Amino acid sequence: MIQNIRDVKLVVQPIYMTMHHDYVFEGPCRFGTPEQLTSEYDNMVNAEKYIRQSEETIRRLGDKVQLKEPIRIDRNEEFLVSEEMIETMLKDSEDVDLFLLGELSRMSDLALALAERTTKPMMSLPSTRATHTITSAALLSRGYEFYAFRDWDDTLQMLEVLRVRKILSRLRILCAPRYGTARTISCMDNFIDLETVTRVLGTQFRFVNPHELIDQTHIGETETNPTIPGRRGLNPGPEEVEAMNRLTDELIAGADECDMTREDVFQSVRAHLTIYRLLDYYGCNAFAAPCPDLCATRRLNNERFTFCLNHSLLGEMGIPSACEYDLSAVVAMAILSGFLQAPAYMGNTNQNPHLWHLTGQLKSSGPLGLDTEMESKRKILADDPDNTIFCYHSVPKRNFRGFDSPLAHYAIRPFTSSGFGATLRYDFNQDAGTTVTLCRIDPSCRKIFVAKGTICGGRGYGAPSCTLGVFIKVKDGKDFFDKQIQFGNHIPLAYGDCFEQIVQLGRMIGLEVITA
Repeated sequence: MIQNIRDVKLVVQPIYMTMHHDYVFEGPCRFGTPEQLTSEYDNMVNAEKYIRQSEETIRRLGDKVQLKEPIRIDRNEEFLVSEEMIETMLKDSEDVDLFLLGELSRMSDLALALAERTTKPMMSLPSTRATHTITSAALLSRGYEFYAFRDWDDTLQMLEVLRVRKILSRLRILCAPRYGTARTISCMDNFIDLETVTRVLGTQFRFVNPHELIDQTHIGETETNPTIPGRRGLNPGPEEVEAMNRLTDELIAGADECDMTREDVFQSVRAHLTIYRLLDYYGCNAFAAPCPDLCATRRLNNERFTFCLNHSLLGEMGIPSACEYDLSAVVAMAILSGFLQAPAYMGNTNQNPHLWHLTGQLKSSGPLGLDTEMESKRKILADDPDNTIFCYHSVPKRNFRGFDSPLAHYAIRPFTSSGFGATLRYDFNQDAGTTVTLCRIDPSCRKIFVAKGTICGGRGYGAPSCTLGVFIKVKDGKDFFDKQIQFGNHIPLAYGDCFEQIVQLGRMIGLEVITA
């Protein structure tokens, strides 16, 4: 089963801690009118607090996290921490990601007792009360994971950071390497040690031989695959072929232009839907495959498909999928998509806007109805080339503005001159002025790079091959480059601003955060 990262929610257990007095008395920590000193009065006030905080929590978090039924812990002025209290708070907590504590009046010892019995993080409802600062200092100084904020804005942001950390821990990447599990000829800036990545991020990797993958794209050859002779493969049958034909026709009908034969579009769809079935079979929710390594085998030439269309379509669904077997890019795309609820884009990222070679002739001015290609080039070169970076790969998404946003205009063009390898073409010029966030984790999985920029143009809509790209203006091009060289080529990006959240995530995970 594919657990789409869009569906990952933080499971939060609210616990409301209150205290009542069994006896009427006054002293250095208690005073009031006779009626205010009774148990009945305490119980009334505590009930009101419980209702108020519970309703506020539901109103603020009900559609953002998975809230479990609240637990209420109440005790008297003897301040006992009983085993029954601890067991009540920990009951059915196997799936809990975070304990959310409310109304901590003289309850920091109980919060500490809970922290000593669980590895789950804890957070207090937003407040500036003394009891919250007492509790946070008590837990943090002992090394427990505890969060406290003054207001709901900061609280909600941290909950999002915790959710994306959970996404990384649930990320299962289906890898189809030709050579070693981490190396590929065009991506030596990949993760060096995948076990380190699993230890630091929780992300796991599962592997399929690329020749077994390709063999299983063949229609109706379930038990005759040469790489797994006699074994039942996942080769498409009549039902899967019907789905392939339907998707092929939908893609062509929805395109403003299609420069490919239906048969050649079908071949890339055949690869995509087979990979989707393999993801389901292996229990994965992300994908990566090499480019030059497999290209050299000539199998893609013989099959007449590339993985470009697959990367685009998976990404649109919320399944990170990377070219060139770039596993670091997969993780970065999961981070960006998790925060921004939108698909991410990856590509060669450099600072040479003069690089304007296009394979073949421009065949369209793009959906804007202008000569957007050359106008964008002229504007970028005239404006600020030193602070402009260029990110290019022919794997765009049609819903960059959000997973649930309407699909944008697009064209379909081949990757190759001979007409195979379907790619979607997207005109980035229409998004000029849009803020994007970029990030990447370094090969050692010790550092994370975060930057922001603004789209200022695009190119490649009217061309074939791997020419599609987006121009982005950053704050300081030299600073960006000096820091990028520690991280690698592909710097994935997504529409929107999640810069601060990624900084928080990096610190939470224990990565050194490098910003530009």
